[in-house]
Amino acid sequence: MIENELIALWQSSPKHEQIKFERSKLMLEVQDKLDSFDRAVKRRDWIEIGAAIFIVVPLFAYETYRQPNYLTKFGAIWIIMYCFYVTYRLLKAKKNKPQENCSYLEYLKQSKGYLEKQKNLLQNVTYWYILPALIGAIIMLTGMSDLLNKSWQEIIRIKKLWKMLPIMILITVFIDQINKRAVKKELLPRIKKVNELIHLMEEK
Repeated sequence: MIENELIALWQSSPKHEQIKFERSKLMLEVQDKLDSFDRAVKRRDWIEIGAAIFIVVPLFAYETYRQPNYLTKFGAIWIIMYCFYVTYRLLKAKKNKPQENCSYLEYLKQSKGYLEKQKNLLQNVTYWYILPALIGAIIMLTGMSDLLNKSWQEIIRIKKLWKMLPIMILITVFIDQINKRAVKKELLPRIKKVNELIHLMEEK
């Protein structure tokens, strides 16, 4: 009932009052969406960086020490370097977080840039997140299975190898699709709302 009264009031108001009402409504909506997105990014970064530094790095550092095959060692070192690279990419994207000690219009423009950076991060996840991990896994798998010293006939008979490859491909597709869905469902609507509010605030 209150919502209907507000709409009726807005429709009966002069044009500049309508714009003011719409601007206020959008401000609250955009601010809420930006805050919820920022919390989700923080949670994602803590999980990713925490898992990389405190689980994956120590595990593969141990594998570097334990594995006798030099190719396997190299693969483990690759994974460790990959973890630091992922951490760097996430922290770099976080640097674009909008500052609060500025005008609201400038805050919105910074928010737009921040959202665009996060969108690019997710859209290119295959290249900076998935492929480096796959390369490291393939290097380690090659070393552990001693594939370089086997014939094609021997490689074809390694059932474990052919079971792992489809799993790796499915994981790759799954991660890629999840991130594309996040861009479509979470980021693009937020960017659209920010653009709308920037447009309204810049109107004279």
